[in-house]
Amino acid sequence: MVKKLLIAVVLSSIVSAPALAINAKFREQLIRSGCNQQTEMDGTCDIHKTKAENQQSAELNSFLRDSVRGQKVDAAYNALEGYGFKNTQPLTWVKGKQKVTLKMNNADVVTSATVAH
Repeated sequence: MVKKLLIAVVLSSIVSAPALAINAKFREQLIRSGCNQQTEMDGTCDIHKTKAENQQSAELNSFLRDSVRGQKVDAAYNALEGYGFKNTQPLTWVKGKQKVTLKMNNADVVTSATVAH
């Protein structure tokens, strides 16, 4: 009887112990970057960047989604110029260290705007 009780106590303590899903280094990277596990996994946040850098990337991606993708090329070019980008090559725009490459379809509509740093 005592053995059964002892086994039950040991098993219940093992089962009820909290499970830590991330280690301390990863937790620090999340804090520094402003990311959470979800945004890090889906690629919308980079744990190797600072919180400010990730915020800037998020703002640029929102701008591209709202003002460039799905727009006629002339409207997309005007939006990029208004955001401070310079057209350096056909379908390539640069602002500081950020480079946006556009793809368009046969109807002259921007189908993709890819950011490189």
